[in-house]
Amino acid sequence: MIKTKTDLWSRRALILLAVISGWRLLYLFIVPLDLGPDEAYYWDWSRQLAFGYFSKPPLIAWINALTTGIFGVSSVAVRLPAVVLGAAGLWGLFLAARRLFSAEVGFWTLVIWVATPAAAALGLIMATDVLLVCSWSLALWTLWQSLEDEGLRWKLATTLLIGLGTLGKQMMLVFPLLMLIFLLLSPQDRPQLKRPWPWLVVGGGLLFLLPPLWWNSRHDWITFRHTAHNIGGSNPDLLARLATFGEFVGSQLGLLSPLSWLLLITVGFALLLQLRRQSREVRYLLCFSLLGLSAFFLMSFKKSINPNWPAVFYPAGMILLAAWGRSAVSAGRLDRLRRLFGPAWKFGLLLLMIGYLLPFVSQTVLDLGRKDPSWRIRGWQAIGLQTGEMLAQQPRPGQTFILGIGRKHSAESAFYVPGNPRTYRWAGDPPVVASQYEVWPPPLDKFGWDALIITDAGRPLPKALAQHFARLVSLGTREVSAGGNLRRKLDYYRGESLQSWPQRR
Repeated sequence: MIKTKTDLWSRRALILLAVISGWRLLYLFIVPLDLGPDEAYYWDWSRQLAFGYFSKPPLIAWINALTTGIFGVSSVAVRLPAVVLGAAGLWGLFLAARRLFSAEVGFWTLVIWVATPAAAALGLIMATDVLLVCSWSLALWTLWQSLEDEGLRWKLATTLLIGLGTLGKQMMLVFPLLMLIFLLLSPQDRPQLKRPWPWLVVGGGLLFLLPPLWWNSRHDWITFRHTAHNIGGSNPDLLARLATFGEFVGSQLGLLSPLSWLLLITVGFALLLQLRRQSREVRYLLCFSLLGLSAFFLMSFKKSINPNWPAVFYPAGMILLAAWGRSAVSAGRLDRLRRLFGPAWKFGLLLLMIGYLLPFVSQTVLDLGRKDPSWRIRGWQAIGLQTGEMLAQQPRPGQTFILGIGRKHSAESAFYVPGNPRTYRWAGDPPVVASQYEVWPPPLDKFGWDALIITDAGRPLPKALAQHFARLVSLGTREVSAGGNLRRKLDYYRGESLQSWPQRR
C-alpha cells in the first residue's frame, strides 16, 4: 500500500527505470548494429590487462575483460555493462533529486534525462563516458548526503565513487574541484573546509590514480601527453572561433534534444548570474552543471570540442531543469517558460523513439546514406568475416598477420575476424604513437611472415610501408553491405615476408 506522495513518485521512478532498463537489455539482442571502432578498440585493450592505456585509465578494459570472460566474446557481452551502469547512474540521479527536492522532482528528472539521445547512448554504447556519468551521478547523491549526515559511510562512498570515476575517465578529476568550489561559495557549508573530511575525500579519491600514474611513468607519460594535446590548441582568427562555437552549440542541441537544452541553458544561466541569491540546493546543482558548461562555452571559442566532453555536467543540470519545471525552483520572469517543460520532454521522447527505430528503417524505408547516425557502426561484422576469408586464402595463412592502416581496421578485425587474432597498426616510419597499438610490442617476432594489409578503398598505401616487405601484392577492392545502398569498401594487400619494422626515435 502506497502511504505517502514520496512513496508514490518513488514507485513510479522504479517502474520507469525497470521499463527503460528492460527495453535497453532487449535492444542489445535485436539491434542490427555492430560494435563501433571505439568499442572494439577498448575491448582489444581487455586482452592485455594493464594499469593504464594510451588515452584512458584502465577501468573500461577491466570491465570488458570481466563480462567477456563470463559471457564470451560478443557485442552483447561488451555492451551489457552499459545497460547495468546506465541504470545505476539513473537511480543515483533520482536519489540525488529526491534528497535535494522531492521524489516528484526525482521522477521528472529521470523523464527529462531519459528522453535525450545522450542518455540513450550512455545506456547502450560501451564507452568511457558510461563509467564516468554513472560515477558522477551517484557521487552527486552521496556528496549531498555527506553534507547532510555526520556519518562516515557517505563520505567513504563519495571517495570510492570519485576514485572509480577517475579510473574510468580523466574528467572525473573535475568533480572534487567542483566540490571544493561549492563548499567555498556556500556560506552554510564553508566551515566544512576547516574540517578534515573534504580533503580526505579528495585525497582518497586521488589515491586511485596511483596505478595509472605508475603505468604512465613506465610509458613516457603517454596518457598525460595525449590529454594535453586534446586540451591544447587555439583557433587563429575570429571566423574560426565563431565556427567552432557554432559546432559546439549544434552538437549539444543534438546531444540533449533542442528544446530541453535551450531551456536548461536559458534557465541555468539566469540562475547562475544570481548565484549568491540562490538556495543551497540550487547553488549545489549550478556548481556541478552550468559552471562546468560555462568553461566549455569559453573553450569552444578556442578549439573544436568533442560533443561528449561536457556530458558530466548534464545530470545535475537535468535535476535543476526538472526542479524548475515542477515549480520547486524559481527563475523569476523566466518562469513563464515553464509551460515548455512538457513539450521539451515529449519532443525529446519523440526523438528518442526515432533514434531507436532508425537502425531498423534506415537504408530500407529511409535511405539516409552516410547521413544516417548509425553509419559508423554498420558493416563491421561483415567486413570481419570477409577479412577472415581473405586470411584463409593467403598462401601461408598460419604465418600471416593482420595489419591495419587505420586504428579502426585493427580494432574491428581483432573483434570480428574469426578467432579474434592479434592485430597490428601501421603508424608510419618513424612511427607516431597515436593509439594503444603503438604502445604494445610491434611484430618483431613476425619477421619472415606475410601481412594481410587493410585500408579504406582508394586510399594509397604509405610509401614507406613497401620497404619493410620483400614485396607488396594488391589483392583488390572488396565491399560489403552496410544496409540499403550503403557499402563499405576496403582495399586489401599482401605484404610478403616482413623484413623489418620501423623503430621509434
